[in-house]
Amino acid sequence: MNQAAEAVTSGQAGPRQAAQAAIADTLREAFHKQRRAWLDEPAPGLEQRRQDLSTLKRLLGENLDAIVAAINEDYGNRSRHETLFAEVIAVTDGINDAIKRLRKWMKPQRRHVDRALYPGARNRVIPQPLGVVGLIIPWNFPVNLSFTQLTGAFAAGNRAMVKLSENSIALSRLLREISPRYFPEEKLMWFEETGGVGIEFSQIPFDLLMFTGSGQTGRAVMASAAKNLTPVVLELGGKSPAIIDPEFPLQKAVER
Repeated sequence: MNQAAEAVTSGQAGPRQAAQAAIADTLREAFHKQRRAWLDEPAPGLEQRRQDLSTLKRLLGENLDAIVAAINEDYGNRSRHETLFAEVIAVTDGINDAIKRLRKWMKPQRRHVDRALYPGARNRVIPQPLGVVGLIIPWNFPVNLSFTQLTGAFAAGNRAMVKLSENSIALSRLLREISPRYFPEEKLMWFEETGGVGIEFSQIPFDLLMFTGSGQTGRAVMASAAKNLTPVVLELGGKSPAIIDPEFPLQKAVER
């Protein structure tokens, strides 16, 4: 009986392990593609960064109706006006602001030096791109949280890989379809959560990993990133209450 149970367990684990290994290979191949591109061009200039930001805004603007529809599909029902105000307008304003301030952000900055200790010394901070940035985005405001972080990544001259939530499948598939029309994979790639993607994603040796989500998952992400000494930026929540109408199906409310 024990041998039979072990055989069943082994048979079930094999396909799962193979699928997980395939996910890991796909993600790491994408990462190495972006890393090689970054090594070829480690510090894009002002005009290139402005072009990337303008292209990001164009991607959003030229596909606005499809993006709004995809978010509505993922939610089950979401007001177009909420998506426009909470996500699109905020992102567009942020990109415009970054383009406006970019030249100043890229300039070397002076820092104070204690001349009693270091006579004649000068100190400067020279802004430099980190390389390849990983973004893990939650379901609640997927465009706002992904595009605002991409704005910062592109303004700083980085490349980016973005993993969206399992609850943002329609949006994930749309962005995976349209993004190559605007950015090469060496600059930007989107990933759909099909099960186990987030685990492998957090184990990639990014130059920076940004996560927005629950405290419990944030701990797991930080633990995975620590193995590569990857710097992590966490925005953690999980404290937002919900009021459920007595007439709404409870099971559906819990799932959503």
